[in-house]
Amino acid sequence: MLPMAQFHLVEFKRKRMPISPSQSDPNRSLLRGLEILRAFRPGSDILGNAEIAERTGLPKSTVSRLTGTLLKAGFLFYSPDQQGYHLGVAVLSLSHSMRGGSKLLQIARAPMLSEAKRLRVNVGLALADRDEMVYLETLRFSGNTSLRQVVSGQRVPMALTSLGRAYLSTLPLKERRERLSQLKLKHPRDWSILSREITLSIQSVQRDGWCVASWQPHVVALATPVVLDAQSNYVLNMSIHADETPAVVTQRLAPELMRLRKQLIDSYSRTLG
Repeated sequence: MLPMAQFHLVEFKRKRMPISPSQSDPNRSLLRGLEILRAFRPGSDILGNAEIAERTGLPKSTVSRLTGTLLKAGFLFYSPDQQGYHLGVAVLSLSHSMRGGSKLLQIARAPMLSEAKRLRVNVGLALADRDEMVYLETLRFSGNTSLRQVVSGQRVPMALTSLGRAYLSTLPLKERRERLSQLKLKHPRDWSILSREITLSIQSVQRDGWCVASWQPHVVALATPVVLDAQSNYVLNMSIHADETPAVVTQRLAPELMRLRKQLIDSYSRTLG
């Protein structure tokens, strides 16, 4: 068996499970169009209709029709030389508006940057999107980078990371069970291990306020939920590239993470008057 961190990394490289819109949904064309936009990921900048159909599970004829509509609307751009589509500038504009509209992110960036510099660690803030977590901000000051450069908008797997497990701890029991059932379908081979790790992480959050995971070699990450309301289950994390054990890193960073979380929540509360 592979070491746990390497084992998890291999699992993450699998192609994600496509999620097709319901046949009964009156906005099926809109949902299918959004599925096409979701197909574009880092490392998949140019996609043809056949690749999009494979990633989304949609019929190729439907993909061809909807990529034409998205092209006209400015959400896709077609490259004749590469014979494929890439995301249009309108997508970047929406991303900028989303980040600018997050009050917590506006409040959090300065203290996150300060703590990242002071502690020489990576500090991030993320939200959930289906079975993944998406970084709204990530400020990286650890002595070494992880296996890939992490930037705002980067997705990481929910089941494997402290970010995702901390998020799962915030869900009502029924919703959490549904989400875990979906994650089991994505990670069938490793679910017996992952389900135990997720359970322990949820218990850790409920007991201590944070959880820890090390799904990449020599990278230890702690995460804590920042729940502002029913629609805003943010997750804050600190991570470090080091040869120290998770227990040593936790002893050093857990108090700092919880202090930063309290600072962000208090600052956010003051903005509400």
